Amino acid sequence: MPVISTILNTNTELYNYLNDVNYGMSKPQFNHLSSIVNGLINIKGNKTISTIAQGILTVKDRSCIYKFLSRSKWDDSLLNTNRINYINYYIKNNVPNNSVGFLVIDDTVNIKKTAKKMQGLSFNHSHAEGKRVWSHSVVTSNLVINDLSTPLQFQPYYSKDVCKDSNKSFKSKVDIAKDFISDFIAPDNCNSIYCLVDSWYTSTPLIESCLTKGFHLIGSVKSNRIVKPFGIRSKLSQLADSIDPSSLDVVTIKGKGHRVYRYEGPVGSFENAVVLICYEVNGEDIEPLMFTLSTDISLANEKILEYYSIRWKIEINYKYLKTNLSFDKYRVRSFLSIERYFLLVFLAINFLEFIRFKTTNAAIKTIGDTINYIISLSAIDLVTFVYKSSKDNIPLQYVFEALRIAS
Repeated sequence: MPVISTILNTNTELYNYLNDVNYGMSKPQFNHLSSIVNGLINIKGNKTISTIAQGILTVKDRSCIYKFLSRSKWDDSLLNTNRINYINYYIKNNVPNNSVGFLVIDDTVNIKKTAKKMQGLSFNHSHAEGKRVWSHSVVTSNLVINDLSTPLQFQPYYSKDVCKDSNKSFKSKVDIAKDFISDFIAPDNCNSIYCLVDSWYTSTPLIESCLTKGFHLIGSVKSNRIVKPFGIRSKLSQLADSIDPSSLDVVTIKGKGHRVYRYEGPVGSFENAVVLICYEVNGEDIEPLMFTLSTDISLANEKILEYYSIRWKIEINYKYLKTNLSFDKYRVRSFLSIERYFLLVFLAINFLEFIRFKTTNAAIKTIGDTINYIISLSAIDLVTFVYKSSKDNIPLQYVFEALRIAS
């Protein structure tokens, strides 16, 4: 009986990508790696170890995947290093010189309301739910250069209690963000790097980390930050109260109007920065204000607001990570298996962004479009397999068995 190809074979481009980041895994380990990443991309709906094992025919059974994530001896740290090195290589060869790069840092929560035996869980604030929820909190960075936007680094944040119970060294979210900045290697074809953060991260230690690396920081700041307009110590909120918004010029960013007041001087313990006090214009109404800090005092108001709006791209990628790649749907329990799962999801979304960025197919504009494109290639593989089996007079029962279809 001739050897039959199975459906959902790893896409050639995906196989080559995973082979490039592979540091020397054994053949069975690499097969597990490619099967899981392939499943994360190809399986529709909620993706679990079980559904991947059922849908990807290169997987023998789900226990093999569980063992690969939880007990198999492979170097996830080295694989992650190779993943980031590949991103740098890709940028070097696909992004024009003299580009402006943005390192966006934020965190997200993976809610696990009913989980009891999963390691690392604690109560973390959820912006979406407006309260603390039982979850894993993951700090991530996202690299944006021109039209390229891809997740870069990730690190679970574990509470002090979790660290104490599991004998781990505690790091705050700001500490993790500082590590991201310290470890980040600016691409040679970027002539400047801006770190973009929300008010939870904007702080003197993070600013100093950026400046040490030759980067600038643009971030939202809270209204209680101390500034010194005309040498008078006051809160930003007090300064804002003294401003008549109607007297300010309107700056338009991506179709939205903002009335902007520019302050330059000390901010908290940082000696000199620009803070824009912005009021969004909605017709005749003026929406609640926001405060945006920039350490690059040479930037015009419009450019500061334009650059800061790029921060939203990390939120878009969180949506794709969770909605399309099941970043928050894992059921594995140990620290090791959870962090390895995160790595494989990041491998998947990096690959998808590389395909999206380079494609000449006008119909592929988003990560979602790219996933649909990859799925269509798998459908072509299935139809081709069935057609060739029929042409080669392979018994139908054998085809059913190969496709794991009950006859």
